[in-house]
Amino acid sequence: MSTPSETARAFPARYNDGRTAATLAVQVRAEPRGLIIADADGDIDWWPWPEVQLAEPPARARPIRLSNRSRPGVRLAIDDPAVLPALRLHARYLHRNPIGRKGLLTAAGTAAICALVVAVFVYGLPWMARPLAAVIPIAWEQPVGESTVVIVNRIFARGREICTGAAGDAALQAMTRQLAATIETPYRIRVSVADSGLVNALAAPGGRIVVFRGLIDRAASAEEVAGVLAHEIAHVTERHSIHQMEKAQTANVGVGLACVLTRVCESQTSQALINVAGSAVFANFSRQDEADADAKAVRYTTRAGISPKGIPAMFRKLIEERQRSPGGVDAWFSTHPLEEDRITATQALIDQMDPDILSSLTVDSRNFHDFRQRVAALPPPPAGQAG
Repeated sequence: MSTPSETARAFPARYNDGRTAATLAVQVRAEPRGLIIADADGDIDWWPWPEVQLAEPPARARPIRLSNRSRPGVRLAIDDPAVLPALRLHARYLHRNPIGRKGLLTAAGTAAICALVVAVFVYGLPWMARPLAAVIPIAWEQPVGESTVVIVNRIFARGREICTGAAGDAALQAMTRQLAATIETPYRIRVSVADSGLVNALAAPGGRIVVFRGLIDRAASAEEVAGVLAHEIAHVTERHSIHQMEKAQTANVGVGLACVLTRVCESQTSQALINVAGSAVFANFSRQDEADADAKAVRYTTRAGISPKGIPAMFRKLIEERQRSPGGVDAWFSTHPLEEDRITATQALIDQMDPDILSSLTVDSRNFHDFRQRVAALPPPPAGQAG
């Protein structure tokens, strides 16, 4: 059995993210929560222990090569064989796939998805494409969402998420919980802030939402950010990202999910899912999807005791800013087509509310402004990511 000192020890390793040919020199640590991967600037990745597996059997004079079950193509090579005791202590399925009943269900579900894909792609049954989301368990979306968030951060924020400390993050997380508490949903909504000056927010599969720093900077009040969060939460609960994936490339979704959940694919093929997920997240939602998310955002904010007036207010602000400086808010308009009729529609819903109820709702909060000031006090976003 490994000792505590062995478990905490850092081992030199080589890391490949599965998307490029670049190999990074890193240090890995075996901690109770998973395998931690760090470069010279700090932690850059972590693998939960159920995801850690040997890419090949250990052998003398050969590095210990590890792969990640939920992120095919990602690799680690560790030259020091002393890492093995720590890996064996924590990684229960280091040498094998976790089968059991859950594994059998996963395999059966994967087979069903692939069968649907074959039917759609080969036999030309377009009527089967739309119901695909209905047979994809929500738990299977999570690795897709995690991978999408990693890609978003790497592309737009050079891998950097905003961290303002427990006190600063508490305001945003409290707002998220306040909104989510009013909704009956199987998703665990998780929000992170990407260190990018772009004015945008994105909903990824599996309950993940990314808010860009530029949007926090431009928000004047808590109700405006709450409106954006509620809108993105609606995209999550309605599974709009999954439907976008279907529209983007039904066949690749099925193949990609099989790659994420099993080892039936080679790493190159498995990247199809990431490509489809990314294109779906950054693609325009349909007019109907946006209208549904707007209407639900009004409902969610009101139920949470937050004024929905921030929704049309933020829309107006973005349109005005686009007229003044088109490049500053292009990111928002590229993923959230915004027209004046959406402002009219949300305002009409608000106008139907009881004025007494509306006046009793929260418009702003000191905690939000504390959070906003903490974000503003951070170093500027990475070069090239300013709004």
